[in-house]
Amino acid sequence: DVLCFGGDILNITGNVLLALWTVEKSQLSDIITLVAKCSLEIQEKFGIYHTREGQDLRLKIGLSAGRISQVIVGDEQRQYLLVIGRDVDGVQLAQRLAQANEIVLSWNCWKLCEQYMFEVEIMREDEAVKVGSWFLLVSYVSFLPNSEILKINFPYGWRHFVFLLLDTLRTALELDPDSALEQTLRKYIMKNLLKKIDEGQPMEYVSEFRTVTMVLVNLEFHKTAWMLHLCHLIQEAALYISTVIEKGGGQLSRIFMFEKGCMFLCVFGLPGDKKPDECAHALESSFSIFSFCWENLINKAGLVSISITNGPVFCGLVGAVARHEYTVIGPKVSLVARMIAAYPGLVSLALLSTTCHLFLSYSL
Repeated sequence: DVLCFGGDILNITGNVLLALWTVEKSQLSDIITLVAKCSLEIQEKFGIYHTREGQDLRLKIGLSAGRISQVIVGDEQRQYLLVIGRDVDGVQLAQRLAQANEIVLSWNCWKLCEQYMFEVEIMREDEAVKVGSWFLLVSYVSFLPNSEILKINFPYGWRHFVFLLLDTLRTALELDPDSALEQTLRKYIMKNLLKKIDEGQPMEYVSEFRTVTMVLVNLEFHKTAWMLHLCHLIQEAALYISTVIEKGGGQLSRIFMFEKGCMFLCVFGLPGDKKPDECAHALESSFSIFSFCWENLINKAGLVSISITNGPVFCGLVGAVARHEYTVIGPKVSLVARMIAAYPGLVSLALLSTTCHLFLSYSL
């Protein structure tokens, strides 16, 4: 649905999907209407998913609008795309405030949209509003002439809303092969996955459940930090973390922003990377990263926290045929994130292996 409505899926992390629509400032109110319609369709199709285990999965959707900065960090071998800005924080806040099957707009999104089209409930003054009724929105989209509202100037060309509903995907998905572009894009893919692609391994055999060890590094920034300063901090941290993790046999899987700072998810034991004593390597790498951040970044960043855990997770491709990515998903991923929140400023561990416990006792 996101692709058919002209959006980009930036990343899929755990149980969160971040999507982006890029338009001219004059088109913001129209694009909010478009994205709201997209959100409605997603909730109608996937709002409640019944699993075989009897547990219902429910969607929460947050929307924000405004200016953001796109930043690339890393080196010539491996790079990561980040989006930074107040409105990135805003969409995360909106999603967090939403309950199951709800759609919440950030305050800035609410100020920029065509407010008469929405019936809303103010959740927190100057923070977010909950969409209470879609009658006006559905009526508006269904009956007004397409050219009157939803002829939107995307960076890749003009599109009418009616064409989007007919599943016209972004033109970027239909580009001819380009070897130079392919070499550039390879920098954004993990090495173990690149190896499988180069070997011609079918994508259906890439995904599997396996036991891995995860290290999550969290840098919280000062509220007064400048954008350029933050970018330098993230770049410095990313280079050191990736070097240390790869030396220990792991990979820096992804970097993502959140309201107070930046997180680095590292994984040991991915397909092709399995090594003896991976828990020990993860612990050693974590303490090295913690020491580096404490000595070199703490005065600039504010606070560093690291959590470590291991266990079975899903490692593989998620998404649609036209847009999928390699990620790790499972309760252990959620656990390592909760540990960061529970033990700020510390290195926290929840390891299952007896070997790891012995190593930890010896190290401390």
